[in-house]
Amino acid sequence: MKKFESIEDVAHALGDGGPFGPDTHFETVEQVIDALVELGNTDKVFVRHDDHLELKDDLSEKFLASPLSDIENQEFEQDIEAVLDQANRIIPLSERELSEDDIEEIREDKISRGDDVDD
Repeated sequence: MKKFESIEDVAHALGDGGPFGPDTHFETVEQVIDALVELGNTDKVFVRHDDHLELKDDLSEKFLASPLSDIENQEFEQDIEAVLDQANRIIPLSERELSEDDIEEIREDKISRGDDVDD
């Protein structure tokens, strides 16, 4: 899988014709972040990676409210790096094939969090 190098790349993967939400079009950075965190919260990703849980809290309000077309400037460099770091972890994890060990680890993780695994 290619490495994501811009928020627009992430938006395209998460929506805008991508495999996760082909009918989704993002207007703001916050919408992209929400979709990324939602994907990160799936069992397939969460069992291996949960650093994304506070991603949105660590980003500036101005960055989150920005239209996707308005974020390529030095002011948002740290915010963009944080998002790309998470996207480059979350999206590949979500696309991987699950092994029997992965399935068992997901089951054990759900049990440890008090989830009903029979649902």
